Amino acid sequence: MWYAVLSDVHGNLEALETVVRDMSRHHIARAICLGDMVGYYANPNECLDLIRAWPWLCIKGNHDRAVLGHLDMADFNTVAREALEWTGGILRPDHRQWLATLPDELEIAPCFVGVHGAPGDPDAYVFTPAEAEQAMVVFRQQYPQRAVCFYGHTHQRAVWAWPPVPEPEAAEIHLAPTGRYLINPGSVGQSRDGVPGASYLWLDADTWTIVYRRVPYDYVVTQEKVLAAGLPAFLAERLAMGI
Repeated sequence: MWYAVLSDVHGNLEALETVVRDMSRHHIARAICLGDMVGYYANPNECLDLIRAWPWLCIKGNHDRAVLGHLDMADFNTVAREALEWTGGILRPDHRQWLATLPDELEIAPCFVGVHGAPGDPDAYVFTPAEAEQAMVVFRQQYPQRAVCFYGHTHQRAVWAWPPVPEPEAAEIHLAPTGRYLINPGSVGQSRDGVPGASYLWLDADTWTIVYRRVPYDYVVTQEKVLAAGLPAFLAERLAMGI
């Protein structure tokens, strides 16, 4: 069974629609969404309309929790806080209620787990080998029968594997049921790995295969919406640079 695994849409409708079209062309309807569906960009309601229309498994991210009042917006940087305050002002009540029902972590199929930041800490970042080692310790403690943890939050593709596997730009990565993995699909709405476009991956839960996807979209439209909404200009500028 094939799933899409995606994260950090952040209200970027043009990126999300492009990913959904890519999924549809390859007959993938199921998805695992690792949170941060809102924040930063100008179409949070439209993105949630689209996400909720599909049979997707979703969890909350830190931006989702902040717009619900579950995190203090003062803990965010100025750009993120300004975007969150704007998002909170336009988010529809039905979407707010739906976000509140979502868990912080999710067990998927027999062997997979989805989190936003890291196992046991939705706000933690996993950038470095030391951070990955600590996250794996917690993952093994909390989910001793699970082999793969998908996470988001960093907006950067990553595969931390014991034993090692190819780099995440490889066309296909075959996982071993005896291995242990922390896997980040990158960000749909705001790539930060130096390459513009929407990043996500496919998971074949039967053969334990992942396939990374990067799909270009018309980010100029997204940039125009940012400026028209009065959101911070840096949010528009960074889309062209993938940072």
